[in-house]
Amino acid sequence: MAVPLSLSESGPKFRVAICGAGIGGLVLAITIGKYDPSIPIDLYEAHDSIDTAGVGITVWKNTHDVMINLGLFDEFKQIFTYGPEHNQGNSFRSVCFNLTATSGQMLRRSDMREGGYPWFQTVHRHGLSPMHRQQMLAILERHLPASCTVHPKKRLVGYIEPEQEDAHSTSPIRLEFADGTTATTDVLIGADGIRSAVRKTMFEAASKDDGEDKTDFRQYIDATFTGITIYRALVAQGVLRKENPKHISLKEMTGILVTYPIAKGTIINLAALITNPSLAGKQYEGHWVSDATRDEVVEYFEGFEPDVRTLLCGKLSKWALHVVKPLPFCVRKRVALIGDACHAMAPTFGAGAGQAIDDAFVLGRLIAHPLTSLSRVQDALRIYEDVRLPVALSVASLSSSTGWMNSFMAPGYYDGARTGDDLDDSGIGSYEREGMEVIKQEILRRWDIMDELKGALQTWEDAELKLRMLVGAVG
Repeated sequence: MAVPLSLSESGPKFRVAICGAGIGGLVLAITIGKYDPSIPIDLYEAHDSIDTAGVGITVWKNTHDVMINLGLFDEFKQIFTYGPEHNQGNSFRSVCFNLTATSGQMLRRSDMREGGYPWFQTVHRHGLSPMHRQQMLAILERHLPASCTVHPKKRLVGYIEPEQEDAHSTSPIRLEFADGTTATTDVLIGADGIRSAVRKTMFEAASKDDGEDKTDFRQYIDATFTGITIYRALVAQGVLRKENPKHISLKEMTGILVTYPIAKGTIINLAALITNPSLAGKQYEGHWVSDATRDEVVEYFEGFEPDVRTLLCGKLSKWALHVVKPLPFCVRKRVALIGDACHAMAPTFGAGAGQAIDDAFVLGRLIAHPLTSLSRVQDALRIYEDVRLPVALSVASLSSSTGWMNSFMAPGYYDGARTGDDLDDSGIGSYEREGMEVIKQEILRRWDIMDELKGALQTWEDAELKLRMLVGAVG
């Protein structure tokens, strides 16, 4: 059954379909609705409701600016465990336990059963704000515009481009769903996550194009395994306090074992990362997300300080961390990718959600702009790709390489070995001190890069200037 969604020239300028009601998809719908409430939006969600895994999430100052612009910030402040002015946090990993204090992140080495020690501290220009991911989605869902229709239980399996399309074509795009139904739309945005059906169809179509470019575009269809397994849990604050009233995670945030408080500090979000570089890029056998037991996790941290081992409680789930290869493009004709569908990345900088929000805000503003007509929408999407894709890919690359560095598994850097020579009061030898100092300086340099990233509001100004120049509307 086909649902005719494409509109005539006498109606709104075009119709937008968004596949995926995650953070990126919701922010995109809200942005379009705010800046052009006449644009009909169809939001397709594979599940029967707008839902997500009940884990924590952190956002940075640039994301706050987007929330303020969209009129959401006051509500988000109510679910922040703490705001940017109180930047706390810490992180464990398979070698180190990272601790973020009020002025930045402090990395702590914890692979010492008798007790770890502080390594170094970063200082960020702006702090982070942890919250419960489901609470975030609930706020976004409440702010969906009246112009947006949500279609639950609509899992996209692919789309069909118009048979004949040039730069100014207005023929509709045909959407095909797993339940056998179809629909049409003028503009399609894939916000459908790491296993994106929109990305799959986009690169399958690109691989069939005739031309001199012989790139195997099918290599970008499937996500790749990183060699990193993440064990996640939500631990009740009271349970942890009973085990150890002075446990560092009760007041701070943590990151490879990553922990931080959410839900106003009543719940501790836990993510324990187990790294194996030899598995990177190989086929992962089994479900990407599954239940886990404490016994299968605790063996990895047996030689660590007590605070690490105490955290491994609660109901655990196991996540095989996959990422998307750096895409050569994220726009094809009147179809674009955002968020994890475009650049799913390692969680090293806690930047995945923020990058999805930046995508959604910039793209939404371009789509809603008065200068963007249906005949010019391809130009608007290309501008989005031009200003956003290089930034997101850079963040993804830094996240991947810094993650291995944090775990003392980065080629060319200190490998975590302990020699026992020239020990200081903490029992750390000179070889270890020198190696960790080199890593420290490089990690600090990378955090400086992240702190200096241009925010979505500034990126939007660049994008709008490009759009105005394109149509000769400057001046």
